[in-house]
Amino acid sequence: MINIKFNLKTYHLFFVVALLYLLICIKNLYEDTSFDINLHDTYYVIPSFYLTFVVFIFYFFQGFVYWILQKMMRKKLVRWLTILHSFILIGSFAYYWLLIGYYKYLAENSNPLLYDSYQTINITLTILTLLIFLIAVPAFIINLIIGIFRKANC
Repeated sequence: MINIKFNLKTYHLFFVVALLYLLICIKNLYEDTSFDINLHDTYYVIPSFYLTFVVFIFYFFQGFVYWILQKMMRKKLVRWLTILHSFILIGSFAYYWLLIGYYKYLAENSNPLLYDSYQTINITLTILTLLIFLIAVPAFIINLIIGIFRKANC
C-alpha cells in the first residue's frame, strides 16, 4: 500500500491562487473586457488582462517569499500573522469570485432593468482592497521582518 503524506504549506496556497489568476489572465487575453476607474474628471480604462497579470505577480511574489523563508531559510514565522494574511488574501479571492458568479447568475435570471450589481461589486472591491492594504500587507511585512530576524529555526 502506498502511503502519501502531504503537508499543505502557506506558499502552496499562494501558488495555487496565483495559477488560478494566470488562467483568468489567459482567458482575459482573448476577451475585450476592461476595468474602468472614474476619479473626478479623469476616466481610466485598464484592460482586464493587465490587471489580472499584476494580481498574479502579487500572489506569486508572496508565495515565493513564504517559500524562501519556510523552505530555503528554515525560518519560523508568527503563526497568527501568517493565518491572518493568508485568510484575508485567499479569502478575498474566493469571496470576490463567488460574488461575481452570484451576480452573473442573478443578471441572467432576473429583469436587467430592475437589477444593477455594479454598486455592490464596487463596494465589495473597495472593502477588500482596504482589508488587503491596511491589514494583510502590514501583517505580511511584520511577519517577514520577524521571520528574518528570529533566531529559532523550524
